[in-house]
Amino acid sequence: MVASIHGAPARADRTGARPAAAYAKSAFLWLALTSVLLNAFVAPNASAADAASKASTARSTRDEAARSISLARLAPEARERVTAVLNDTSLYRRLPIETVDCEPDLFAFIANNPDVMVNIWQLMGVTNVSLDRLDADHFRCSDGDGTTAKVEVVYRSRDMQVIYAEGFYDGPLFPKTVRGQCVMVLKYAGARAANGRFEETVRLDTFLHVDNIGLEIIAKLFQGVVGRTIDHNFGETVAFMGSMSHTAETNPRGIARVAARLNHVDQARREQFVAVASHVADKLAGVKSFDGQENPALAEVIQSSAVAPASSGKH
Repeated sequence: MVASIHGAPARADRTGARPAAAYAKSAFLWLALTSVLLNAFVAPNASAADAASKASTARSTRDEAARSISLARLAPEARERVTAVLNDTSLYRRLPIETVDCEPDLFAFIANNPDVMVNIWQLMGVTNVSLDRLDADHFRCSDGDGTTAKVEVVYRSRDMQVIYAEGFYDGPLFPKTVRGQCVMVLKYAGARAANGRFEETVRLDTFLHVDNIGLEIIAKLFQGVVGRTIDHNFGETVAFMGSMSHTAETNPRGIARVAARLNHVDQARREQFVAVASHVADKLAGVKSFDGQENPALAEVIQSSAVAPASSGKH
C-alpha cells in the first residue's frame, strides 16, 4: 500500500509547540472537510506557505483520485451522491502528502474515531469545533463560526476511507448562505522504518461542489492563502496524531487518564482507546524513542488529568 501513495515527503519533526489556531480550525482529517466547505477562513499562519508547493489541483491527479473510488462498492444512495459531486466538481485539491512517526493501530483507531481527537482538543482548550457521532458512520460537526456539516463515511477499509459531506456556511464572509457538498478520499499506509519505528503516510483528496457562489471566487480563495492554510492545518493534524502515539509510547497511564475525561465519547470507545494505546510501548520495545519535541499542550492536559475527575459523559 505504501507504493500507492506517491511522492511522500521525508518525515519532519512537527510535534513540538505550535499555535492553538493550528488545531482550532482543522479538527482532524476530515474536519478538514469543514475547511473545504468554506470553513478555512482563518488568519494565515506564517508556516502555511511551506506546504503550498506540495498540493495539487491538476486534472491528471483529480482523475487518478476519482478512479481510486470503487463506486460499485458503495450503497446506491451514497453512489448517487458521490457521483454527483465527481461529475460537477467546482474545485479539486489534493492536500500535501504527509508522513508521520505513529504506531499504525493507534493511527487507525483515531482515523476511525475522529471525535476522540476533537474531544481531546476540547480538553486542551484549543478548539471551538464540535463533532457529534450519530452512529458508526454518521457525524454532525460545527466550527462555531458559521459552518455546519453532516458527514457520512460511505466506504472504509483498513487503509482507505471515502467520506461524503454536505453543509453550509452562514457568516459575515458572504451576503447569503453558501451551501456545498464534498467528497473526500483519505488513504493511509503504514511501514516500519529501518530504525524499527513505525511511519504512516497520509493522503487526502477533496472534491468540492458549491451551489450558489461563483467558481471564480472559490478558485481565488482556495488557490491562494486559504488553500495553503488548509494544507498547513492538515499537516498539523497529522502531526498531532504522531504526538498521541509518542505519548502512548512513553506514558500510557497518562493516555488512560485523559480517556477517562472524554465527555463526548461513549465508554466502550474510551476503553478501546486505552486498550489500543496500552500496546504501543510493547510494539516499540527495544526501539530507540522518538527524538522530537513533545507537544506541550498535550503534555499539559496529560498532567492536569492526573488530578482531574473522570468523565460523566456518554455511556
